[in-house]
Amino acid sequence: MTSSAAPKRFIYDDHDMEAFTNSTAKAELLRLVQAMGKSCANSSFQYDPALPLEGLSPAMASFHGSLKHMERWLTELPPDTTAHARFGNPVFKLWHERLTARTKSIAQTMMDCCRDHASSNHYSAAVLEECSTRGFDAAQGEMDACKDDAVVTELAAYLRDAFGHPVRLDFVTGHESSIMVFLFAVCKLGCFGNDAHEPPSMDRLKAICLSIFSQYLKVTRGIQTDYMLEPAGSHGVWGLDDYHCLPFYFGACQLAGLEDYPPDSIHNTALLERHGEEFLYFGCIRYIRSLKKGVPFFESSPMLNDISAIPTWTKVSSGLLKLYEGEVLSKRQVLQHFVFGSLFKATWTPSQDGTREAPTETFRGVPPMVRAPWAT
Repeated sequence: MTSSAAPKRFIYDDHDMEAFTNSTAKAELLRLVQAMGKSCANSSFQYDPALPLEGLSPAMASFHGSLKHMERWLTELPPDTTAHARFGNPVFKLWHERLTARTKSIAQTMMDCCRDHASSNHYSAAVLEECSTRGFDAAQGEMDACKDDAVVTELAAYLRDAFGHPVRLDFVTGHESSIMVFLFAVCKLGCFGNDAHEPPSMDRLKAICLSIFSQYLKVTRGIQTDYMLEPAGSHGVWGLDDYHCLPFYFGACQLAGLEDYPPDSIHNTALLERHGEEFLYFGCIRYIRSLKKGVPFFESSPMLNDISAIPTWTKVSSGLLKLYEGEVLSKRQVLQHFVFGSLFKATWTPSQDGTREAPTETFRGVPPMVRAPWAT
């Protein structure tokens, strides 16, 4: 493809937000979220955290390798222990500078792996391991001759926005949703191991969802805690954990139909320790408990405590999807971070000129919601 301008912001005011709400972009993004959730309830493929590449496509194996290397940046760029701000260690700016410098390399390598293995949709362990290594190496440094490719430019923009903001030193659900936009664009390109005009199989979707999100969480939890990024949850936008929403939805879908693990089993500490790597929801609860020791769960996490009283994971997942759509995809203060290109496309004229300047506000002013109104 030829060179192209980088994706731009299109959401500035409530009129832009209304346009997004009624757009094909939102409908298609939400449809992928639902499809990934549905795939997690699929029992024909069992996710094994000890084999994270199993079931992935070459492109996603490459991306998994890049995420593994991004996790290493945390030890290479330790936080400044002399900084005294409650939120926002300044070293995160260096971490994000490195991300910005290497996103094109990561995206280019991922696309190369996709093209190199486009003739098949069945991939050996050796192929996936090779692509993972290529992705790991791509995150190690800038490529010497990265192509001026419109697709790579667009993917890199979505990826840069998925790991917090280097100026405000925060991480909100708009950033988490940017990783979904990135995955949406990759899927649209056929890099989930599917034909670009056909959906990927349920097994492939499940592998991608659980493996990629598990590794993404390792990176984002690291930057959130090491660099003390300001959280969305402290402002009461929603009360799952302080930063994330989607892993709870995918995790609830994964547990649907497993009668041995009802929603109230999250209060069983031994169960969380035993299955926290295998089941995404249990891992999320285990992580919260590790951060908020000594505080009763009903005080530290009232919404999650409410949810644990729901009789089935099917109802839990349905409510969490509504929560994501209503409290994330319908909030301008969250989604003004989004940028749009040719793959994730805005079809309206923005209220401003569409440049990429940073929003100066985030979720402030959004009414708090710390209980689960649907958990009754």
